Amino acid sequence: MPTIPLPPLTGHLAARRRLSQANRRGKLPQVLLLTGPAGVGKQRLALWLAQLSVCEQPADEPCGVCRACRLVAGLAHPDVHWYVPIARPKAADPDKQVEEAGQCIAQVMNDRRGEPLYPAVDGMATHSLACVRLLQREAALTAVEGGRRVFIVGEADRLIAQEASQEAANALLKLLEEPPAGSLFVLTTVEPRRLLATMRSRAVPVRLGRLSDAEVSAFLKAHLKPALSTRDLEQRVGRAEGSIGTALWSGEEAGK
Repeated sequence: MPTIPLPPLTGHLAARRRLSQANRRGKLPQVLLLTGPAGVGKQRLALWLAQLSVCEQPADEPCGVCRACRLVAGLAHPDVHWYVPIARPKAADPDKQVEEAGQCIAQVMNDRRGEPLYPAVDGMATHSLACVRLLQREAALTAVEGGRRVFIVGEADRLIAQEASQEAANALLKLLEEPPAGSLFVLTTVEPRRLLATMRSRAVPVRLGRLSDAEVSAFLKAHLKPALSTRDLEQRVGRAEGSIGTALWSGEEAGK
């Protein structure tokens, strides 16, 4: 499957400025919690921050053209790890469960390299204990490229499964309490209250608002194929209420 680079990040200029300034001063917190409505680009901002963290020509924005930036845009940087909710592993052996989780996440990333406007994950998908153990193993390794390592946990509220088990969340909390040197953890969620209070206390919150209709419209014009008619575009933007994800989900396409 050919690799299609991630679309450019849309909006959130104020948050980007604050994060960029903190990064430039060496004051970027090691654990961040990005919150905001569904589909406004929380995970995309986390990937933008990953680019900024590993960029070979750091400035107010990632350069987008250096090797490191291109690797992140292609979801292929060895020191940028993106964890998304997946189906619970079926294996009985704990080590086999971790292996299965790694294979599943790798497949998701491969799918997103081919279609960056990815669909919403299945409602039953979670961050299981096996996923957290996989993260712990990777966090214990040294950086392949010798710089910062970035760990993104998308939809982190799914650390607590429907049966209200907190095992995975508690395991991740231990890592966040003493993050390895040179690491950056970025958690995203629509509803931070679904996370453990102790986990929220370890993270610096960054709240993202809804995008403007103009920003949503410009994104759809640039990236949605086939192009919509003027009327369909206006209707799609109107229903989106500032969410690119909603604008995409409301049609036959899906994305976030």
